[in-house]
Amino acid sequence: MPRPSKKAAKPPSESGSEDDHDEHDLSDIEEPPTIDPYEVLSLERDATADHIKTAYRKAALRNHPDKVPPSEKDSATQKFQKIALAYAILSSPTRRQLYDTTGSTSETLSQDDDFNWAEYYASCFADSISEATIEAFAKTYKNSDEERADVLSAYTEFEGDMDGVYETVMLSDVLEDDERFRTWIDEAIEKGEVEEYEKYTKETKKKRAARVKAARGEAKEAEELAKELGVYDKLKGNGKGGAKGGKGKKDNGEDALAALILARQQSRGNMFDKLAEKYGAKPKATKGKGGKRKAEEDLEPPEIDEEEFQRIQAGLGKGGSGSSSGDRAKKGKKRKA
Repeated sequence: MPRPSKKAAKPPSESGSEDDHDEHDLSDIEEPPTIDPYEVLSLERDATADHIKTAYRKAALRNHPDKVPPSEKDSATQKFQKIALAYAILSSPTRRQLYDTTGSTSETLSQDDDFNWAEYYASCFADSISEATIEAFAKTYKNSDEERADVLSAYTEFEGDMDGVYETVMLSDVLEDDERFRTWIDEAIEKGEVEEYEKYTKETKKKRAARVKAARGEAKEAEELAKELGVYDKLKGNGKGGAKGGKGKKDNGEDALAALILARQQSRGNMFDKLAEKYGAKPKATKGKGGKRKAEEDLEPPEIDEEEFQRIQAGLGKGGSGSSSGDRAKKGKKRKA
């Protein structure tokens, strides 16, 4: 197995931070799992380096353990470890060649004396949802063939229901993406690439307006709550303005986010109820007229991921116009991974 005393090179990251992963507890990280890295990242054997990097970023953002409720943390961590290991092997030409020759992940890593699995995994854990990583991914993903394919796939999966599309497509924003998504869908229908569903073709203007209104409402609620908690400047300024040598953008943003989470525990606000449903807090089924209210009371506090935090920040920056995706919590539908 890899020598634990050696430090591994960090995975490629735009964060530029040398310490992001140091706070992550390494004590409970087990030995690398046995996997087929190509299968884990859904890649062909002849995948290019760019394809590998894109597949990893997408899988890491979708499956980060911080995006699931506590009850699912263990299984999510196991899945994320497989994703991190797959990238560790395929992103290195040497390790990739060894794996292609031996077909064994353990044998591949045992021949790399400089690879430390625990530290590499911790780096992936920290870097995969950093602001810089998300921005870098967005630059290659937005307006790409891959995003178009995801939109059409979600459109088909939810039979034309745009709530499902925005719930599923990564980094989607109803206020910014709706016209672009609908252009793709309309063209695909015309070309026969996808079916024509009534939920899409007969969606009322009232429903579309309600979706946009909900998105703007969420951003407004976030702004008001941030002002009430005294963290508005941190969120709107994205942590800028900190004293030299003091807290920087990352720490200020995390403090503001912590305050918002604390507020969620103290108040069952509408915005956070939606986030709780979106990020996996499951209401207990209760029959009768009081069922909906009871379910809301049983929701556990959500774990808000970096992507949603960036949405809130963007919404504040637009003066309340919002960039949140709107009311995407759709009962009975698959939430965004």
